[in-house]
Amino acid sequence: MKEIDNTPLPESESERRINECEDCDRLACHVNEVSIQLRAHALVCQKRIEALELRVANLETQRTPEMENDDPEWFS
Repeated sequence: MKEIDNTPLPESESERRINECEDCDRLACHVNEVSIQLRAHALVCQKRIEALELRVANLETQRTPEMENDDPEWFS
């Protein structure tokens, strides 16, 4: 006789329910779809931010000290 019984136990009903849950499968698919949509949206936002940063940089290079300057710290 063995000292330790390593006979695999049968799955309980709750374990079978978790493994076979169609609602969980649908939810997992939905979560994956939303995750993909969020990543795509983040990329679009990042592109917009980069475009705005470029516009600001272009505007900053066009401005000269001779222009009327409302902000004394602009060129400091």
